[in-house]
Amino acid sequence: MHDAQTAEQFTPPGDAPFHLSSIASIRRAVAALEGSCLDPAGRLTDLTPQEHLAANATLFTAGGSLAREFWADTALGSRIQGTLARTATPTEMVDLCSMTCNTVLGVNDPWVKLRQASFLLSEQPHYLPARIGSDLFYRVAHRILNRLSRFGAPDDFVINLRQCNGSDAVELALHAAWLAARGAPRRRRLAAFRGSYHGESVLASLVCEDDPAYGAGRALVDHADNVVHFPSPRCEDGVGLSAEALATLDALERDGEEYFAVLIEPIQWRNSVHAVPLEFLRRLRDVCTRKSICLVFDEVQNAFGYTGTVFFAESSGVCPDVVATGKALTSGHGALAIVVARRRFAEVEAPFGSKTNSGDMLSFVAVDAVLDRLTGMFPEEFATLPAWLPPGLVADLGGGLLESAYPRVVGLLEDFLVDLRHRFPSLVGPTSGLGLVRGVAMLGPDGRPSGHVAGSVADLCLKHGVYVRRAGHCLYVKPSLSTSEKDFEQAGTRLAATFHEVLHRSAREEAK
Repeated sequence: MHDAQTAEQFTPPGDAPFHLSSIASIRRAVAALEGSCLDPAGRLTDLTPQEHLAANATLFTAGGSLAREFWADTALGSRIQGTLARTATPTEMVDLCSMTCNTVLGVNDPWVKLRQASFLLSEQPHYLPARIGSDLFYRVAHRILNRLSRFGAPDDFVINLRQCNGSDAVELALHAAWLAARGAPRRRRLAAFRGSYHGESVLASLVCEDDPAYGAGRALVDHADNVVHFPSPRCEDGVGLSAEALATLDALERDGEEYFAVLIEPIQWRNSVHAVPLEFLRRLRDVCTRKSICLVFDEVQNAFGYTGTVFFAESSGVCPDVVATGKALTSGHGALAIVVARRRFAEVEAPFGSKTNSGDMLSFVAVDAVLDRLTGMFPEEFATLPAWLPPGLVADLGGGLLESAYPRVVGLLEDFLVDLRHRFPSLVGPTSGLGLVRGVAMLGPDGRPSGHVAGSVADLCLKHGVYVRRAGHCLYVKPSLSTSEKDFEQAGTRLAATFHEVLHRSAREEAK
């Protein structure tokens, strides 16, 4: 497939990510755009970052749309090149949080962009309403459903693909569970868990407890009387389930006929990245089966590659009745969320069923390409790859990154976390989480986990050129599959500079 002449056109440096435009065959097309208004390298505005930021107060609210100190110019894999906007200082950011939980492949994945470019060059419509069919829509549905085929009879699962976000997917999942229980008037309770986060929509926020650390208060309504918040399931001394976890299972066993659903995150990211014990999930599955309760997994944070499989059920063996997920589906190349449900929980109705369940076809192209990258291409399509693709990319598309890159990146991450704790024992505490979804506890002056310190460190990291987030008393670390050993080394250096500054500040405050 690949001769010597093709290999000379592009020789990637090891397993390093590369921009699509660096391939010779693509470069010729890009060159034809240079100097025109279509030039990919052309500037979009004549204003400097400082001038743009000066307009924040008149353009944006103080919430999530407010532009920040770091200004991105280019990006590839886990690296973002840009400037510290207010000082115009050139810098490079190492992304250790998958650009806030959605870019499982890293930034500017060449295969996803190439698949989208191919679609844009076709004559197929870029957008279709729900009642107009497309083979792409059905192709994506079949590929996703096949991931859970071993957990039921043929056609036991159905899918709802939506041009929306994870909050909407959770909302739709709960609505489907509610409808399935309408023949049992007693089933009006929903079991949820403290420390969980299910989104920012009204319904999603209602099933979460208020967390003052992230801002209290809800819009329109304050609480839902039928939501029961159980303690976060934990083990006791690392051996068996805690007394609280066992009591939760007993309560659901005793009162199961009153519950229409149990909603749980396999990894509670906002709860200091707590991985729910697998033993609890297994026993919860048994209780829900015996009591005919719909078990819903909120996998917005962990699905599509972050625990080594597409869905958590594949690696854990515990399959829910409904899965809600989003974000990583397209690895940042479009908005898409899905709900996968056993057929008896498939019904939805207005107004929930009337939400946008169509959308731009580029998002469907993206999730199809992401599946190529994660699990490998169909053999008959792999055999027709163009000869000018880089050999490294071709190899990845043959077997999938979950087979090749995932074990490597997990190993690098484990070494990285061990080294941080060894170098900064007074500041870095135990780690939590699972796979590539991890938390690093930050310790206060008293040696106890501190959410305040975690927040301060996360903010200060931006100045030092490494992107992490706060999750409870932890730094939220969630690297993409493109993260290399050099990326971790660079991130370690920058985190060390951050930690030294935090410790120095703490010492000064104690001296006062």
